[in-house]
Amino acid sequence: MSTQTTQGVLHSIYVEQSAVVLYLDNGSDYRPGRFVSSQSDYQMAYDFALQLASQTGLTFINQVAEACN
Repeated sequence: MSTQTTQGVLHSIYVEQSAVVLYLDNGSDYRPGRFVSSQSDYQMAYDFALQLASQTGLTFINQVAEACN
């Protein structure tokens, strides 16, 4: 799966206990933490999540990139 924009695919951002996590949202998985945002554009979601992590001092975890490896 490419991290590029794909029609019908959402990238969701959650704030968990010690991290901001970017997920590929398939609508069926339970996600711990507080939902923040969803974007269809991967780069926009990535940039937002990275900035949020930086501003809050939390770790950034990119589950989308990990799923593609």
